[in-house]
Amino acid sequence: MRSAARAVLGQRIVRHGFADRPASTVAQAAGLTVGVQAQDPQAARLGVRSRAARLTEADVLHAMDVERSVVRTSLMRATIHLVDADDVAWLTALIGPAIARKFQKRWRDLGLSAGLLAGAMDVLPDALAGGPHTRAEIMTALADSGIVIDLTDQAPTHVLLHATAAGLVCRGPDRGRDATFVLLDDWLPRAPAGPRDDDTLAELARRFFLAFSPATAADFTTWSGLPAGRAVALIRDELTAVDVVGRPGFTLGDVEPQHGLRLLSAFDNYLVGYRERDVIIDAAHRPHVYLGGMIRPAVLLDGRIVGTWRLMRTPAEATVEVTPLRALANRVRAAIEAEAADIGRFIDLPTALAFTPPPS
Repeated sequence: MRSAARAVLGQRIVRHGFADRPASTVAQAAGLTVGVQAQDPQAARLGVRSRAARLTEADVLHAMDVERSVVRTSLMRATIHLVDADDVAWLTALIGPAIARKFQKRWRDLGLSAGLLAGAMDVLPDALAGGPHTRAEIMTALADSGIVIDLTDQAPTHVLLHATAAGLVCRGPDRGRDATFVLLDDWLPRAPAGPRDDDTLAELARRFFLAFSPATAADFTTWSGLPAGRAVALIRDELTAVDVVGRPGFTLGDVEPQHGLRLLSAFDNYLVGYRERDVIIDAAHRPHVYLGGMIRPAVLLDGRIVGTWRLMRTPAEATVEVTPLRALANRVRAAIEAEAADIGRFIDLPTALAFTPPPS
């Protein structure tokens, strides 16, 4: 690896929290990168593990469902994120309108007119007043109030996305395999308002470059789904211009590059938060990690992807199965063994490690 690329990746893994796993609470782990991708519930929990050395899966569930110090809601790029409860209000105020603009045509195509969505917003407070409800239960309550949604397409999901973007609802505790939804103000009655107006965009840009730099303006857009021009301009005097492997970019603050190995969960922010990915994975290997909308769990060595992995678990035991993308040195295999053991500690299950042959 060229020295310039190695330095960039060495800084990034520190900022993402992979080098030292500095977070001591779930909220801190989520806040390191503004939020942890959470469309896959298990991946979100493992994403916390990658950034916090002493927490357990039980700690994450307690923080979500009991303490409510973190919450899952649709934010950057309209995907579900696990975020610090103190950040929910201002992030939703900033990103919610962008989600609504992005999906206007999709909602019309699904038969979700402005009037129907407004009617759903009127009914949802009463429908959810009794506590968490599943998507199916919410659709039944809407139908009982005369708001009939086509259940054969994605319309129910988008009704709730609209309500989430408006700051009315967020995710509640999972009920088995079913997600539930709650009224945001009921679930987090003491959530602070946070910054306002331009300060919200400035704060998002600031937090992005603190967590992801060295990075480019295009990387900010790739991660956030928002235009970068004004966001960068608002904090330009805080940024230092740098070369990002041949592209103009920025850093915010100084970190000392480090190196090491980490097993990243599916959809991790490190895997989705950069426009150009050649610096983190060879082009020939990309299809083994990036499969359309799916992003597999990755073995990250010194900031580059050198393998994929998966966690197979039963109530009694688990296996971490690793598929290298190239031959791995003994020291790398030893580091993978340590990571697999830590995953076993995190999920509180006896956990074995298995290697499979590299893909042909």
